[in-house]
Amino acid sequence: MKIVCISDTHSLHKKMEKYGKLPDGDVLVHTGDCTNVGKPHEVTEFVHWFQNIEGFDTKIFIAGNHDWAFENYRYPHNKGDYDWYHNLMSEENLSQSDVVYLEDSGFTIESPEFSRPIKFWGSPWQPEFYNWAFNLPRMGEELEKYWSMIPDDTDVLLTHSPPNNIRDFTPTNISVGCELLRVRVNQVKPLLHVFGHIHHSHGAVLKDNTMFVNAAICNEQYVPSNKPIVIELKEYDGEIITTYV
Repeated sequence: MKIVCISDTHSLHKKMEKYGKLPDGDVLVHTGDCTNVGKPHEVTEFVHWFQNIEGFDTKIFIAGNHDWAFENYRYPHNKGDYDWYHNLMSEENLSQSDVVYLEDSGFTIESPEFSRPIKFWGSPWQPEFYNWAFNLPRMGEELEKYWSMIPDDTDVLLTHSPPNNIRDFTPTNISVGCELLRVRVNQVKPLLHVFGHIHHSHGAVLKDNTMFVNAAICNEQYVPSNKPIVIELKEYDGEIITTYV
């Protein structure tokens, strides 16, 4: 199973093609900040683009701190302003084009390549970051609550936030990833953990048998020039191995 990883396209998804086409794969994942500020037209344009990408059996995405609509639609004072969101994001609509949206929820893929199902989990939260969407106090009980929801048998974890000290460094070499997420990842030990958020730390690293991928497409200047990252899952004698393609 080839998993193509992208993130942080910030409404510049169509301009990605200037720097190269999406690689071939079986599953496409996008780990948040699909929009600039989450306005209706930005969300609609992204979802339509994502729906119309061909060549993947499954396409999965989560929200990030720039994607305000994905958080705001649920608040009572916004009632009536988000009818467009409910229609666009309905499972019936998304599933017609093999798209899955995860928000503290999971999705399972069964493939003849593997002796067992491959389990995905997605979550948009991150420690407070300039008071954007899906922000919660660093080291707080609410963050811990959401990370505790990650099932112990998760194979592929999709979060917007990086875990602390893994592909989470700013240009001034400050680690801004989530400490509590790092604790939970160390407990779960997924095969693959994909995230974004910190554009400067795009890339992949294998650590303690988990492949960590910061898939941010935009660089620090918000130019969508970083390349998608392809990770392959293969089973050998009952053990599933991740490889950076």
